[in-house]
Amino acid sequence: DDASLADCDLVIEAVFEDMDLKKQVMLRLGQVCKPGAIMATNTSTLDVDVLAIASGRPVEVVGMHFFSPANVMRLLEVVRGARTSPDVLATVMHLARTIGKVAVVSGVCYGFIGNRMAEPYMRETEALILEGAQPADVDRAVEAIGMAMGPCRMLDMAGVDVGAKTVIEYAKAGGLPPDESYRVLSRRLFELGRFGQKAGAGYYRYEGRTPVADSETQRIASELAVRHGIQRRVSISQEETFERLFYPMVNEAARILEEGIAYRAADIDVIWTSGYGFPDHRGGPMFLADEIGIARIVERLEHYGRAHGNTFGYWTPSPLLVELARTGGRLSGWKPA
Repeated sequence: DDASLADCDLVIEAVFEDMDLKKQVMLRLGQVCKPGAIMATNTSTLDVDVLAIASGRPVEVVGMHFFSPANVMRLLEVVRGARTSPDVLATVMHLARTIGKVAVVSGVCYGFIGNRMAEPYMRETEALILEGAQPADVDRAVEAIGMAMGPCRMLDMAGVDVGAKTVIEYAKAGGLPPDESYRVLSRRLFELGRFGQKAGAGYYRYEGRTPVADSETQRIASELAVRHGIQRRVSISQEETFERLFYPMVNEAARILEEGIAYRAADIDVIWTSGYGFPDHRGGPMFLADEIGIARIVERLEHYGRAHGNTFGYWTPSPLLVELARTGGRLSGWKPA
């Protein structure tokens, strides 16, 4: 009985990623919760401001994006809406410390900070597999720098269905590029019921919790490549795989900083080391990007744009990266003028 929520100081909704369903839940919370109660949404990608308006009490709404499994993962993205009260934001940040979480504030955009950066990471993961890479090859390229697990294992564990639904919802909101091949592999796996570890098959086949290479994944990828006119290759180097996964992610992070979604580059590093298995000793993606060199990253983004085409702007360096490359600056410590 949702009326039992009437005396709660804080309520967190965590229904699956469907905007219409979440709006219904937030509307009901706005009716049931006592005045002054905080209504939080655990959405991982959806527009917190839309959900806040649906509640009828937007000043009392905030995003609390826990990472899976929530009882283990340290990270909590706290999403400040356009009308979130400063008291609400401060209370949730304090609560995060009380329950032992590492909290980072994000503005409102698709995917907030972590999942917005993960989107080009997963886009290139799927593109590489359609071009002929094996999921294990893709995973090894980032596990070689110390990532806890590669993108294919990560999505299989989190749920291919969960990942595909975020793309489907983003398409409904008009956010996807006009690219018919955009993340078609995860959507096809979802259609086939290959939800990942919990279903026994996703990018890999599972023997218990152990991932095993599955020729069916390659058959599906090959079929999709033919459908979308993608040229298959015999081999793709580990260096190319790493660059195509990591450099667009850094580029997206630079846009996040430009837009003020993240307050500082260090917050982005905290998110990736606390919530995405990025190795602590690498300092986080922003610190590692500085160590590689921003000029090198810009040069390689432009290279892949020439090599693969840039119809949808996937490889266009952000103005911030271009400026830092020109001046020899670093992402770490960058602040808007």
